[in-house]
Amino acid sequence: MFAHILCAIDGSEHARKAATVATDLAVRHGSRLTFITITRELALTGELKRYVEIENQSRTPQYILDERTEKTLEDAARGAREAGVAKIRTAVMTGKPARDIVAYADHHDVDLTVLGARGLGELEALLLGSVAHKVASLAKNSVLVVR
Repeated sequence: MFAHILCAIDGSEHARKAATVATDLAVRHGSRLTFITITRELALTGELKRYVEIENQSRTPQYILDERTEKTLEDAARGAREAGVAKIRTAVMTGKPARDIVAYADHHDVDLTVLGARGLGELEALLLGSVAHKVASLAKNSVLVVR
C-alpha cells in the first residue's frame, strides 16, 4: 500500500512520535522510509558575529544546528534499522519546511508523508499556520499527522 514513506522530523517530541509511527508502517508494509528535515539558513547579526570572533568560537550557530540536525536524522534512522526497516534514506534541505516537504514528496514518488502535529517552531506556527496544516493542504499524496 505504501511503497515509499516520507517522515519529516525536527527533533521535537511530536516528530519523535511521527518517526515511530512511520517506522512501524514501513515495517508492516515493507516500505522504503526517508527521514527528512528542513533547516533554515541562519543570518548572524553584526553583534553576534563580533561575539563569535571575540570568544574565538570556531563553531558558528549554523554549524551547531547542522550537528543537531545530523544527530536527529541518525537517531531516527538507527531506530528504524533496529525495528527492521531495510531501505532507509535521510535528506536535509534548507528552506521553507512545508513547501520543501511537499516538493520532496512530489519528486521522489512518496505515497505517504508522516509528520508531527507540532514541531520546534511553535511561535511561527501561531503566526503563520502550522507546517502540518500546510503540508496536508498542499500535498498530492496522503498525509498522516501524528499527535
